[in-house]
Order: sequence, then structure tokens, then C-alpha cells
Amino acid sequence: MTPFAKRNLLIPFSFILFTGLLYFLIKMVPLFRGQVQHLEMVVISIMILMSLVIMFFWSCLGVPGGLASFLVAMIFLYKPLTALTSYYYGVFILAFFLNSFMGYYISRKINISNQDYTVTIEKVQEDINLINNHKKNREAEVVAMGEKVDSLLSLKNIADNLSVSLSSDEIIKMVTEKTFELFGGEKGDKRVLLYMVDESRNELNLSCAFKGRDREPGALKKGGIFGRWVLKNVKSLLVRDVRKDFRFSVEDEGAEMDFTSLISKPLIIEGNVMGLLRVDSPQESAFEQHELRVLDIIGELGSVALENARLFRQTEELAIKDSLTGLYVRRYFMERLEEEVKRALRGNGTFALLMLDIDNFKDFNDQHGHIAGDAVLKNIGRILMSKASAGDMGGRYGGEEFVFLSLNRGKKDATDLAEDIRKEIENKPVVLRREKQRVTVSIGVAMFPKDARLRDDMIWEADRMLYEAKAKGKNVVCSK
Repeated sequence: MTPFAKRNLLIPFSFILFTGLLYFLIKMVPLFRGQVQHLEMVVISIMILMSLVIMFFWSCLGVPGGLASFLVAMIFLYKPLTALTSYYYGVFILAFFLNSFMGYYISRKINISNQDYTVTIEKVQEDINLINNHKKNREAEVVAMGEKVDSLLSLKNIADNLSVSLSSDEIIKMVTEKTFELFGGEKGDKRVLLYMVDESRNELNLSCAFKGRDREPGALKKGGIFGRWVLKNVKSLLVRDVRKDFRFSVEDEGAEMDFTSLISKPLIIEGNVMGLLRVDSPQESAFEQHELRVLDIIGELGSVALENARLFRQTEELAIKDSLTGLYVRRYFMERLEEEVKRALRGNGTFALLMLDIDNFKDFNDQHGHIAGDAVLKNIGRILMSKASAGDMGGRYGGEEFVFLSLNRGKKDATDLAEDIRKEIENKPVVLRREKQRVTVSIGVAMFPKDARLRDDMIWEADRMLYEAKAKGKNVVCSK
């Protein structure tokens, strides 16, 4: 029950009780005196009215209001009552004292009720606040869980896309683009950079970048101090404010310092850092541990995809390249030769086909062994690859026979190239047991379309020129 409800019950009850008591005291006088005067009824009415007023002040204003109303009533009724008889004033004092006692009791009960009500309201409000806080926490957890689910779905999408790609360039672009989609944010001011390691210089080179508004993708092409730190420590990096992080001194970074916070993940393949994935922002504390964990997962997926692409490339090369010399195998070379014939026929192009054979290679093997023979084959393979220009290709045709396809060359240029190859092979002996062993080659040259216009005819013509070179005493170049 609220304090107001208690007050509404106590006031009428107290008034009725007080009125009854007052009426009883007033009526006792006529019983002894035998009559009731008209003036006495007026006094009784005034006293009842004043009692009601006093009770109201006690109930509404508490002790100060009740005492003040009591004193005012005593002063107001003193003269008329004493003029009538002192007996009525004594009854008046007694009745008003009783009235004040009941008013004080009612006021005290109301104060206690108010305190209890206040405590109850505060407790209820505290419970409401706890429930609201709990609700807000649960809502925040639901939102965070939703964001994590979205991140996981995005990561699954990235994994699915990476799993079907076996091109390193495509994987690099895809990882950068998907990372930007995941971290771009509402402001769109973040930037994603992917670096690959130049193993010859042991430094980072920017391979791909996606930027937000007003951000230059080409900034920090070598990774800067933060890239070098990741490359050296081989672990992920989170910087909330580059100006306040004690690990770094950014004074020398200069104009390239267009970011304030960043996260970075090394791309590790077989224990070696092969690249670096980085997200930065001009905003302070734009990243937390959760974002770094997500970037770690993307980096791991990217590392696995790049490793798979590398293994696929190696497997593909093993299928089309000779493992000893590094030149293309005969099957693949013949396919490429067929393609070049068709392309040259369509575009009225020209190219040269060189066929090489090592002079007296069987005798060399019998005298020095097959290991020495393999060293000779490797040496010739290196020389042919060093002579290849854009579009040129060398192949191993047979045991000691090689072929070399040179595009966009006339007969004189092709003959000069063949002579240059012959001289370099002759002048670069193989060192066996600290002794230099010289080998020579005979070379036949066939020109397209002058000597032949079909693939097999090109092979036959080059082979015929090779045997002509053998017949002329070996270690020479022959062309038609």
C-alpha cells in the first residue's frame, strides 16, 4: 500500500474518532447541567471544524504544520470559549491535545510509509537498472556475435575463393581486395597493402593495394619501419597510435606517415616470411585484438593459397621442363613450336629454329662418366637460357640434342646467334676434378617460312643442317 493510500485511510478514521470523542465530552456537560444552549452548539461546530483543519495540517505538513495549526486554533478559540465558561476551554485543550497526538501518530506513520515507499522505489529502480544493463550487455553480445558470424562468413567466402585459384598474382589481388571489403569500414578511410619479399635484397616490395577515400595506395612502397619490424620479428603487429608506441621512432618516415593506427600480418611459407599483409587507418585506435585475429586468419589463408600456387607452379614446371637442364621437354617444345608456326602464318611472321648436338658426347661419357656428362648438359642448358630473349625458348630434344626457338629474327641474325652460342659453349669448359674439359657443339639452323612452313618440316630441315655441320667436321654452324 502506497503512503497516499494509507493517508487517505488514516485521515477519515482519525477525524471520525476525534469527532466522536469530542461530541462525547461536550454531551457530558448537559447531562450534569440538564440543558444544552444554542451557543454551545456553535462552539462545538467550530471546534469540529478546527479539529478537521488541524488534522489536515498534521497529515499534510507533518509536525511543524500540525503544531502551528494547534497553536493558532488555541489562540483563535481562547476568547470565545473562556467568555462562555472555562470548562469548555479545558475540554478544548484536552480534545486538541488528543487531536494533535493522533495527528502526530498519523504524520509519523505517513513518514515511515514514505520512507518505506522510497526505499521500495529505489530498490525497484535498482532492479530495473540492473535488468536494463543486463539487457544492454546481452544486446551488445548479440551484436558482437553477429559481427563475428559475419566475419566468419566473410572468411569462409575468402577461403572458398582462394581454394579455386592457383595463380600467385590472382591470389595476391584477391587477398588484398577481400581484406579491404572486410576492413573498409563505414568511413571508407582504411587502406590495405600487400607486400612480397624480394629474396635477393631481403626487402619488401608493394605488390597490391586497395585504398579508401583520399588515400594514396603507393605510399610506403618498401613497408617502412613497421614492415621491417614484422619482417625481422616474424609476428603480427598491432599499433593503436604510431606517435605514442615506444617500439618505433617515426620521425624519419616523413611525408609517408599518412596513417595513425595499423595491423599487420606476415605471410609465412615453410617458416620463411614471403610477404606481408597490412591494414592502416588515419584514425587513432581504429583496430583492436579482434581485428588482428581476423587479419591473422586471412594471412594464414593467403599463405596457404600462395604455397599451393607455388607447388602447382613447380609441378607444372616439372611436367614441361627437364629436371636436369631446366629447359622445356620435347613434348612441350613441340606444342609451342606448333603454336608459333600458326601465329607466324597468320601474321606473316618469321622465326629461326636451331638444333644443337654435342660433339662426341658418347666418348666423353665413356671417358669421364655420366656425372661429368650431366654437368655438361647443365652447362649447355644455362647458356641457352641466358641467350633467350622475350618469347624465345630452349628445349631438350633428345639425350645430347637441344633445340632453340628464336622469334622475329632474320637468317643473318639467327646465324649470328647460333655462332655466339657455339663459341660460348666452346669457351666455357666444365671443371672436372680440378681439370677443365672442353666440349663443342654442332648447330643446324632452319628459317620460317623460307626453309619450311610446317612444324615437322622445320624440325627435319634443322636436323638436316645439323648433320651437314657434323659432316663438315663438327663444331660449326650450318644453315641453308
